[in-house]
Amino acid sequence: MTSDIGRRNLIGKGLPAAGAVALLGTALAPGRASAEEAGTGLRLHPLVGTWTTVTTIEGSTRPPEEGMFAYNADGILSGTDASRVTGFGTWKATGPASFAVEYRHYVVQNDAIGGTVVVTMTGTVTSATSFTESGEAKLVAPDGTVILTHKAKSVGTRFGFAPPRIGRA
Repeated sequence: MTSDIGRRNLIGKGLPAAGAVALLGTALAPGRASAEEAGTGLRLHPLVGTWTTVTTIEGSTRPPEEGMFAYNADGILSGTDASRVTGFGTWKATGPASFAVEYRHYVVQNDAIGGTVVVTMTGTVTSATSFTESGEAKLVAPDGTVILTHKAKSVGTRFGFAPPRIGRA
């Protein structure tokens, strides 16, 4: 004899457990965790989150470049700039508030990859809502030849919702 669980049993027994897992998953998701990870006592690096940036190229007459970057708890970095160039890379903590970054994005010319920009930076989170970094950007030809190198400095501003207030305003 087979047992038919039935829709009501699934709804009655399955959804509360599924809801609890979904809520727990949301609470523990790295991109949504607060500075102290839920229940672990570990602190996330203060760089984790989404940031807008303004980058100045030293010695250049170009206006500063604006961008937006997401620094994930697992060390993955993704971002874009105002010219709609998307880059990907990694970052790592080098101290409680310091970090190192390496990311790349393609330079496309006539629908072909004309080179890659390789950016390496080191920086410090200076407050809950700001960071500074400096380093260099290299334009690398498809054959691996470094065409040019620029020094750069960036200022980051945290993007997103402010932490909730507790108590009276």
